[in-house]
Amino acid sequence: MSRKPIGLILCGLGRMGLIHLDNIIHNPNVELLYLVESNLDHANDVLTKNNLNNVTVVHCDESEKAFSDPLVEGVIICTPTDKHEPYLKLALKTGKHILCEKPIAIGLDTVMSCYREAKDKGLVLLCAFNRRFDPQLYKMREQRHTVGPIHSIKICSRDSPRPTIDYLKISGGIFHDCLIHDLDMLRWIVEEDPVTVYTTAHTFDPEIKALDDYDTVFVVLKFPCGVIAHIDVSRHCVFGYDQTVQIYGKKGNIISDNPLKSGLLRNGGAERDEIFYSFPTRYAAAYQEELKHFVDLIKGTSSVSRVKPSDTLRATYLCEAVEESCRTGKVIHVPSFFQNSFKGKTDDPLLNE
Repeated sequence: MSRKPIGLILCGLGRMGLIHLDNIIHNPNVELLYLVESNLDHANDVLTKNNLNNVTVVHCDESEKAFSDPLVEGVIICTPTDKHEPYLKLALKTGKHILCEKPIAIGLDTVMSCYREAKDKGLVLLCAFNRRFDPQLYKMREQRHTVGPIHSIKICSRDSPRPTIDYLKISGGIFHDCLIHDLDMLRWIVEEDPVTVYTTAHTFDPEIKALDDYDTVFVVLKFPCGVIAHIDVSRHCVFGYDQTVQIYGKKGNIISDNPLKSGLLRNGGAERDEIFYSFPTRYAAAYQEELKHFVDLIKGTSSVSRVKPSDTLRATYLCEAVEESCRTGKVIHVPSFFQNSFKGKTDDPLLNE
């Protein structure tokens, strides 16, 4: 296997793009060759500040120039949600490995067809469910059996700061932008799909209400094994990025608490340092590990993806079930919803691997 750095294209230089850019710069196994961006002034400013003299900036309307370069092996897609699909299809057409922020695309049929094409062409298509790569959450999952049979799980995800309205307009809504991470993490822990979901929500923020979206959501889920789970999601948190997971079992419990910025204590331990302000700092290590895993999959040093096609597809349809419950006020029977979502395709290997 070649030891030379893997040539990459980075599509998008918003908040996620800047996170990926920093990790690319500090990973010796990759080399950024192209940056595809709609705002060329912004892109060039960022490259100048980071002294990236060998990176070529390409306007999004001319992105095929970058994708056709044989030196490029991989593409990282972190554009607005509605732009994922065009770049994804271009990457598949030109034979590039792909790391894509969720969602892969809009619509389950499209997502399935993209995964199938990637599999047929022997290409990596990794959906960026970053929490699977967080060291603390990974360790919690590995130790979950120490509590005995799990009885209940509580997940809290309260965002900080509230995203801008411009972002929220293109985010896909709180269910597909936020809750999909919690649903994926819950499936990852329990290793089952729920049998029922019930959702209730409210909108306190008038700007978010004008988008026909919610800022506060509670979801209750029941699993075949008996586990009852509760997810609490909010766009508002004044004291920082509040992300906790509590697993309770027959023999005890295990908790992933909010990491602190440091172990600094004051006044005999009565005062502690603050939690991280936002997700880029809370999940800094997760994003680094995510890129490392992408590289390992491309090089073949890792043969099993931590995020399989079935994980992405099942988390996506669960999001739709959760939203359906919220909109209708009804308990959703998940197996029936699954059958309706994947009519005639429920036996597809992509859904069951």
